[in-house]
Formats: sequence, structure tokens, C-alpha cells
Amino acid sequence: MERAAGTATPTAGKARRLGAVGRFILLLAGARQFRPIPGRTHLQKEMYLLQRMFPELGGEAGYERRFAGPHSDAVDDEAGRLARSGLIGLDGGRFELTREGRAAFDVLKIDMGEELESVQDLKGRFNDLTQDEIAVLAYFSQPDLGDGPAGCADLKTRERLAVSMYRKRKISAQKAAQIAGMYLGDFIDGIKAGRNP
Repeated sequence: MERAAGTATPTAGKARRLGAVGRFILLLAGARQFRPIPGRTHLQKEMYLLQRMFPELGGEAGYERRFAGPHSDAVDDEAGRLARSGLIGLDGGRFELTREGRAAFDVLKIDMGEELESVQDLKGRFNDLTQDEIAVLAYFSQPDLGDGPAGCADLKTRERLAVSMYRKRKISAQKAAQIAGMYLGDFIDGIKAGRNP
């Protein structure tokens, strides 16, 4: 039986009833031709970077400062709900859309076309970072924080991660210097001279 044009499907209704956190998780999972989100750390940190761009997401996500960087219980809870509802599947710790999730994504990409461009860009830039790289990047995107997340507190580790992200062209020299805990000129001089780890 064919549906009349404009008739909502059950999946469309499900997608449109999602709150901001659920919608952005689905957009993130569907962005970049459905490339999976590598794991919980990437999901948390990429959603944190998105909420800095989209205030409606930030208010609902409720990120808190934690020792390992920004964390949202709402993101964890919503990812669980999406999995239980059959929109997202977990494969080896990776988050990916199911067939029904892809149908919901198709609805959202029409409803949220402007937001999707930003999500596509963010996922393209950061989805292939290591877990330590995405954690330290998100940590140093929080205002007024100290030395870095757990496991990244020493300056050599921070510098190594900053250099790696800078060489991959994922962050600017200014952001890399901030993460490394260095003056911008010293960081650039170290790169030119090959002194950075």
C-alpha cells in the first residue's frame, strides 16, 4: 500500500518527536555517509563541540566539567534510548544508524539542513582523531580549565597530541599551542625545527 504524498511515516513521527540531543546524535551518526561514531568518548566530545555551536543543544545536553573533560549524562541517556528504540546500533562500541535510523536521518536532514552542514564538517574534522586527541581537544575547548584531562596532564603528552592534530590539519597552530601549553611562537618554532615530539 503506497502512502499519499505528505503523509507521515511512523519513523518520521519518531524522528520529529526527538529532543535536541536525540536529533543531533542521529545527525552525527548519519553525517559523512553514515560513517560510525568510533565510541562513547567520540560521541560525548563531538556532541560537546556541537553544543558550543548550537545553544538549543547546549541547554538540553547539560554538559558538566569533569576530570576527563566535558561530560553529559543526557547524551549517554539519549544514546541508550535511541539504541533501545532501534534507531542506533552498537557494533564493537561504535555507534551507527540502523535501517530505521537511516530513515529517521533522511527526515532530519530535510528538517535540519542548516545544522547538518555544521555536523558534517565537525564529523569530517574530528571523527578520525584518536580517543586521546578528541578528549584533549574537547577539554581545551572548555573555558578556564587547568592542565588537561586524565592521562594528558603532563606537558609532553599534551604537546605530542597537539602536534599530531596540527600535522593532521585538524586544529590551528594557535589551538595546538594552547593545548601544548606553549606560546604560539615557541610552538611554531618547534614545528619548523622538528623539535616537537
